[in-house]
Amino acid sequence: MNDSREREWLDAMRRRLEERRVELERLRQQTLRLLSAEGASQADEGTVASHPADAATDVTMAEIEQSVLRTIEEELHEVDAALERLANGTYGYCSDCGRPIERARLEVMPWAARCLSDQERFERELERRRR
Repeated sequence: MNDSREREWLDAMRRRLEERRVELERLRQQTLRLLSAEGASQADEGTVASHPADAATDVTMAEIEQSVLRTIEEELHEVDAALERLANGTYGYCSDCGRPIERARLEVMPWAARCLSDQERFERELERRRR
């Protein structure tokens, strides 16, 4: 690919990453507001809930929202890291093996840091550690 087309492609990836970052930050703030509002509502009531089933629901919802927040923050971190790689000229190269990441993979997931084979190996290793 010639330099001009490469620059255009990288600029398009940068725009996509920046747009995703804005969206993730919006979702993050929305989730934080929701968690804060639930905490304030429970504080206003003086208890978590007046019935054990309500208490269980409140706890479950808070856990789900915390999980959603963690997922958003993890992706936000990955997007920021991809923007850093764009800035320092390492975008599109696998962080493990150094080979180019498949363009099709980056088109689907612009924040990908690993080629597909290294990502699969990384995920297998994570799963193995969890057992």
